[in-house]
Amino acid sequence: MTAQIDDTVFHNKIGYSIAGISGTGLFEPQTYGIEPVSWSTACWRGYHVQYEIDDDRLLLTKVALGLSEAVEASAIKGEGPILFGETPVHREKDCEWVYTLREPVPFTGGLLLADEFIPELYVHMGFHPAWKYRRVREVILEQGVITEDFDRSAEMEDFRSQLAEQPLEPGLKDDRLRIEKWIEQCFSRNY
Repeated sequence: MTAQIDDTVFHNKIGYSIAGISGTGLFEPQTYGIEPVSWSTACWRGYHVQYEIDDDRLLLTKVALGLSEAVEASAIKGEGPILFGETPVHREKDCEWVYTLREPVPFTGGLLLADEFIPELYVHMGFHPAWKYRRVREVILEQGVITEDFDRSAEMEDFRSQLAEQPLEPGLKDDRLRIEKWIEQCFSRNY
């Protein structure tokens, strides 16, 4: 298994990884009738996105996804799939199809935005949680508008120190239930 490609948010001119989600309304291609296909072990769900916070509003700025052979054939002809009136452009080197957008996102809830990943905490599995980053912000949004913005870096540092003696991943002697729970946690970004 491979660590997954993060969704990102540009906030105050810094590119953050989304390391935690608590709420509803983020972009999902299935909502728009698009069924993404994994093109890499680093993107099992078949897509990743980029957001931007501009004037306290959350905007969807890029969607990159894999397409099935049949859908890709129509995309090559410029016939779709259409997303917000746009057709995707193929990026051969990454084997993905990309939409460049600027669409408001009606997300309500909280996002943990993380920067400065700590390489010693890397595990070859899933999405990395917020505590594995030096800088973490929590933004609270209502219908896509920021209502609160907190620096959570100190809390993450405290949490890391609490976990310092624990292994980052299960060992060979751990039981199946512990391993399955760990895998589930690796792919969940809920907080």
